[in-house]
Amino acid sequence: MLISPPFLPPLQASEAAFLDAAMPEPKDSSHGTSGAPEGSFPLVTKLTWHNGMHLAAPKDAQYRPLPVRAIVDGTVIFRRDSTPHTDDPHHPLNYNPYGKEAAWTDNGLVIVRHTTDIGATGNTPTQLTFYSAYMHLRDIEPGVQPGKPIWRKDAIGKPGRDCGRDGRLHFEICMDANNLQTLLGPSRNLKWTEPNKAPTANGREDAVFGNIYIYLPAGTPIRDSAPKSHLYAPPTAGASAATDHFVPGTLHVAQWVEIRYGPSGTAAKGGHATLTSYRAKDGPGGLQVGQPIGTPHVETDFEYNMYVEANARHNSLSAADQARSSPSGWYELLRFGRNLGPDPLPANAAHWRPIPTDTGHIWADLNAPGTFKFSDADFPAFRGWQCFDDDSNPLDQRCDSVELRRLIRDPALPETIRQPDVLAKRLSVPEVRAKLQYAICKFPTEWDKATITRRYEWLKTDEEFRMSEGHGWEEFAAHCEALCPDDLPQEYKDADWHLHPRRFVQTLRSIIWLDKEDLEAIYPKEIYENFGKTPSFYINRYKTWINIVLRKYGLQSKIRLSYFFGQMAQESYFFMAVRECSIDIGIAINKNHISLQDESSGYLQSTPQNHKDVIYLTRYEGNLGLGNTAQGDGIKFRGRGMKQLTGRYNYSQYWIYRGWMLKSSFDANWFKNGKQGPAIPNPEILADNHFNAVDSAGFYFSFRSIARLCDAGFSEKTSDNVSHAVNPGEKPPHKNRWKFAQSTFKYLEDAK
Repeated sequence: MLISPPFLPPLQASEAAFLDAAMPEPKDSSHGTSGAPEGSFPLVTKLTWHNGMHLAAPKDAQYRPLPVRAIVDGTVIFRRDSTPHTDDPHHPLNYNPYGKEAAWTDNGLVIVRHTTDIGATGNTPTQLTFYSAYMHLRDIEPGVQPGKPIWRKDAIGKPGRDCGRDGRLHFEICMDANNLQTLLGPSRNLKWTEPNKAPTANGREDAVFGNIYIYLPAGTPIRDSAPKSHLYAPPTAGASAATDHFVPGTLHVAQWVEIRYGPSGTAAKGGHATLTSYRAKDGPGGLQVGQPIGTPHVETDFEYNMYVEANARHNSLSAADQARSSPSGWYELLRFGRNLGPDPLPANAAHWRPIPTDTGHIWADLNAPGTFKFSDADFPAFRGWQCFDDDSNPLDQRCDSVELRRLIRDPALPETIRQPDVLAKRLSVPEVRAKLQYAICKFPTEWDKATITRRYEWLKTDEEFRMSEGHGWEEFAAHCEALCPDDLPQEYKDADWHLHPRRFVQTLRSIIWLDKEDLEAIYPKEIYENFGKTPSFYINRYKTWINIVLRKYGLQSKIRLSYFFGQMAQESYFFMAVRECSIDIGIAINKNHISLQDESSGYLQSTPQNHKDVIYLTRYEGNLGLGNTAQGDGIKFRGRGMKQLTGRYNYSQYWIYRGWMLKSSFDANWFKNGKQGPAIPNPEILADNHFNAVDSAGFYFSFRSIARLCDAGFSEKTSDNVSHAVNPGEKPPHKNRWKFAQSTFKYLEDAK
């Protein structure tokens, strides 16, 4: 999934600054809220449900409002052009709730259905469908028509007027209950959830994105310094959270720990890891669940050094324990707090990391029994995410949700929960506004003409409303009906769960899970057509594994992704060659040359019959730098995988990393002193297995700490540095590497 905001101003120094510039709220205050921005989510004047949020369009260099754009690839399901403007003060669209003068509101509306992947179980994608709606459009692009596809960043139209204010957009995000369950995960309750409740199981594994969160129960082992052992050792018997008896070296109070890896545009830059602690329960003196504990602790360059650290923890084990372990398993533990991959990790592996406390930092075992692991994909309740569907009158537009009112009210004045006008004034309080960003609310759309007057009839009894500026019910009802179309798609009306648009975009921008359309757009389809193929022939083969590998190795920033795909354009020739061939790559693909064919019957070897076809690969024979010492090693350990891993030495490093071979099974310098080398009887699995083909490329990026090079910035010089690390022998780097890094970056970035 790739998602952009509905406006695309120039890129900023950080992600937060960019979203502030792309989705600015109006400076006008919503009437009756003591200063909350006009058109807030999910509530406005009179504690009325509001589908989305109002945005004030950013301006271009000529001070013209930027166009409204599609946020995700999708299909247009509804279009209603705006009513032509008139100065007639009695026209319903000139209704002004704040004064007597005419104030026009544009009623142009476009609704888009988005269906995209956010993860996978095995090779089955986790697919999410949601809707984005764009209201108050003045003009709509001619090509934006129901039933037609629309792509991320495509122009939808121009922002219009709302109550006479120009350059405004009402923007909303909604989905039905089934898709909300998909978004939140199968075990997440679609009800208000008690944030103080301790978890009892790990979070989802099909989708893992954003920051990692780990729950540490009371009794979790802690140390003052980094332990030498990386296997769990239970504390001295007698520690008990129930009896509040704890022996030294254990955590006395449960807490949460967040792990955030850079680059992020926040406190953590580059390859740093930032660990932040949060309270797990409300406490005396106003302490609340989710409040930070102490000062975040930064592990400098931890991500860049993760491969080295994973090997160090694996190598610290005894030979017997290494037999049930792998550096790859440790790498996953360090990255995600748990092993999501197929490679072995001891069941009693300890995950010692420094975490903040009120008095400094201590070391804690984040994988001890009773700890549970999550990510932003779980929308954790302790961070504020809550679902509210307890509105006792769901058929009107008034919020009667007790739990949401409880969230808004002043804790010192609990009786105000029954006073909508008092609660509405709380919508301007920064603390309340911050909490409402995480509120996921169930209520009917405000744009359904068939029910609009019924849903607002409760206002008839409101004296303040009836007397405001001389307007009465009839004028208001006519205005509502003029705004609402009478032919809204039923699928949109059924999508009655609404999310804060800014928070939704911000959260899902941490999902870099490329679906079929994204991957097919990375490289020109003409390249494949030249060989009688389609991009989907290869994308369907590798799509899931590419995403899993990009996630595993942290290659998900737009810059890192661009360099990765730039390298793969040359290394595996646009995914079409995961085995090094003996002749020109184009001819080999066209002829399905023997060197490109799968090796399911055994790895390719030179025979009298095929010697002419494979003779090129014998150039690696006797290359001690690659560790090729035995006869036949040149062909046996030719380039394989997306990165074209080459030579017995590089193969041995990958075999050790995956836990397929013990490092102690051969002499480390066999190729220098003639001693026993690594026995690798099945090198073909590096390419025949689709996951291995991609993972070996990710491994090499981590093995050579290429992410560090990528983070220097996006330039041809940096691309050349990355290329040299990937293929030192190619001088100068092939033009494909920079050419397709550029085209990939253009596709991924938010600039239009």
